[in-house]
Amino acid sequence: MNGTNENKTVHSPIRENRSRLRVMRVLGVLVCVTAVLLLALTISGQNSEIKASGEAVAASSSTPDSSSSAESSSAAQTEISKQAAADSTPQEQTATQTQVTAKAAAKEASSEIAPKVEVKNGITYVGGILIANKTYSLPSDYDPGLDSDAEAAFYTMQQAAAADGISLWICSGYRSYSYQKQLYDNYAAQDGKDEADRYSARPGHSEHQTGLAIDVNEPSSDFDNTPEAEWLAKHCNDYGFILRYKPGKESSTGYMAESWHIRYLGDAELCKKIEASGKSLEEYLGITSAYAQ
Repeated sequence: MNGTNENKTVHSPIRENRSRLRVMRVLGVLVCVTAVLLLALTISGQNSEIKASGEAVAASSSTPDSSSSAESSSAAQTEISKQAAADSTPQEQTATQTQVTAKAAAKEASSEIAPKVEVKNGITYVGGILIANKTYSLPSDYDPGLDSDAEAAFYTMQQAAAADGISLWICSGYRSYSYQKQLYDNYAAQDGKDEADRYSARPGHSEHQTGLAIDVNEPSSDFDNTPEAEWLAKHCNDYGFILRYKPGKESSTGYMAESWHIRYLGDAELCKKIEASGKSLEEYLGITSAYAQ
């Protein structure tokens, strides 16, 4: 009996220890499993965030901004235009260019403003330029003499011509109303009124009465095509003069061509602009030159 009781007393603590060990092992396993699960969940969440960030970056890099899109579109349109131009025939290209030129000319013409016409003391100014022609007359008592600026400009031009071996002089400058009447009446009696009107102004309509017109060297067709006439036509703009009555402009000026007749405007740049336009002064200002009767 005593032996049996002793065995029970000795082995009971061992069984308890083994039970505790089993419980501890189970708890340890559970703790490890739990830790592993938590770690797995954490890693999974981080991967999801990384994936989302990567997709956002990819989306932003694959979508062009508005400026890049516009540039790409413009480049594409330019390339298409170039290809269309390359594919078109020379005739089509010429027609297109003609249309563009015509539109540009029309736009420029529509923006032009007609020069202002003013009458002061019976004297007409168009765009600030004193005008005397068949349409616009001068008072009979208008007697300014040869304009001092025009005279000075002529002599400066004369010196420049002399340096080039060209001799220029004033053949006829200012003419009064009464003197012009005498000249015109003589021409009309000699050649008839209609013919006289082609080369001589009626009194009150002559540019010479303005004091701004000068006949150079010889007032006849003998002056045409001479070295002096050629030099004058080429250089008079530089000194503020225009060749007033050029060939082919009789319909606008009212007078036959006169290679010797220059008109002082005083503005060299304006003179060059009129010359470059290929227009007469009347055409350039948009005015007429025709007698009322």
